Amino acid sequence: MFAESLEPLVAREARPVLRWLRATAYEQLGDVEAAEKTYSEAESLDPTWPLTLLSLARYASDRGDADRGLTLLRRAGVPPEDSLVQLLEQFRPVARPDLGRNEPCWCGSGRKYKVCHLHRERAELAERAAWLYQKAGAHLLDSAFGDLLMRAARARAQHWGSPDALVDALDDGLAGDVVLFEAGAFEEFLAVRGWLLPEDEQLLAQQWLLVERSVHEVVSVRPGEGMTLRDVRTGDVNEVRERAGSRQLKPGELFCARVVPAGETMQIFGGLEPVSIGQRDRLIELLDDDPDPLELVEFLSARFAPPTLQNTEGEPTVLCSAALKISNVERLVALLDNNRYDRADDEPDGTLTWFEHVVTGGMSRIRAQLELRADELHIDANSEARFDRVLSTVRTLDPSVMVLRESREPAADLRAVQRLAANGPAPSAPPLDPTNDPALAAALNEMARTYEANWLDESIPALAGHTPLRVRGRPDQAARPDSTARLVSR
Repeated sequence: MFAESLEPLVAREARPVLRWLRATAYEQLGDVEAAEKTYSEAESLDPTWPLTLLSLARYASDRGDADRGLTLLRRAGVPPEDSLVQLLEQFRPVARPDLGRNEPCWCGSGRKYKVCHLHRERAELAERAAWLYQKAGAHLLDSAFGDLLMRAARARAQHWGSPDALVDALDDGLAGDVVLFEAGAFEEFLAVRGWLLPEDEQLLAQQWLLVERSVHEVVSVRPGEGMTLRDVRTGDVNEVRERAGSRQLKPGELFCARVVPAGETMQIFGGLEPVSIGQRDRLIELLDDDPDPLELVEFLSARFAPPTLQNTEGEPTVLCSAALKISNVERLVALLDNNRYDRADDEPDGTLTWFEHVVTGGMSRIRAQLELRADELHIDANSEARFDRVLSTVRTLDPSVMVLRESREPAADLRAVQRLAANGPAPSAPPLDPTNDPALAAALNEMARTYEANWLDESIPALAGHTPLRVRGRPDQAARPDSTARLVSR
């Protein structure tokens, strides 16, 4: 209404801008037909204004007219490295080398090639499927799904730790593909702009809406050509054309992907996400339950998270330390000796040390350390639960203690540990070398054997929560080629 009412009142050179503004408003309202007509009117008023030419180039792309799109982009002064220019160059019509201009057209119309299909050749649908996917992606960036796309990209990049992580996540493909199909942006694209597409692309797009994301097992690989995939959920087997990805895959591997028809082929858009054996069943349950887009992206991106560190009681690692001022040293020493703490040998300098122990996995382990130097008690533990428990006990034993300093340094993943190591002091002594210390080597060997024995009876996430002994002892598991029994036998 603003553009329509103002246009008759402004100078002629301003009218193309207002006509473009009207067309943009039509697009926002979802009236793409009126928008295209109004953009064309704006071009007739000023055939050189870049914004009009850029908008019309996108319509030409949606209609499958690469030549017209490139002509409009050149008039707008768009550089060759522009993404839309490069896309349209891929699908520019190429004359058939086996036909002369005056020969009958290959399509059987009876007309000469030069007046029928010359300069109007169209690539096979299997090739144009990638173009169709790019058209939907362009609509996604301009649609109401833009905010969801950014949130999905942030979920994808949350573990990458790079300044360009968000940009890389947008280029990665998964976030956009999930928003297109799990969030419904592709369906909206067809409702709003689908009528612009060539007829065979319209039918192909409708087929894509019927395809669900699933977990696929690689059956065989033809490097540089494609692979055979079996849908773990349905048992369907598909021959997939995938030139680049097929060079990296191996039979038996699991991936999450959408395998869609593309002319005479089956193809994958949006990437192949590796799936571990331990993830497989949980991912299938998630896919069966109409997953939330962000939840799905977070699940498939968890593989980028650094390994988490826990103590033997399953508590997140936090390096905790405190120094307390003691008013009555002798009384506290007696109370600590009579409490649950185990006193170590006294040091020559008078330092007294106590340990709190816990038995896990058949082994006694140190929970916390207390060290008394003169009238200062130092407490160290590797989790907040352990630290708070000891601190509370000491305050109960001696309510007059005063905290001089306290620190809690999260170290629940390897990145946090690396940061602590980089900021901390250099080690004062070289690390112990078991090869030069037979007693240390024997102790480590015994510890490893104990761990191995206990591991057989532990619930392992990679084995879907089963213990190795249980899985190894089940003939039905051992007989299945895709079962976790192979993991145990290795």
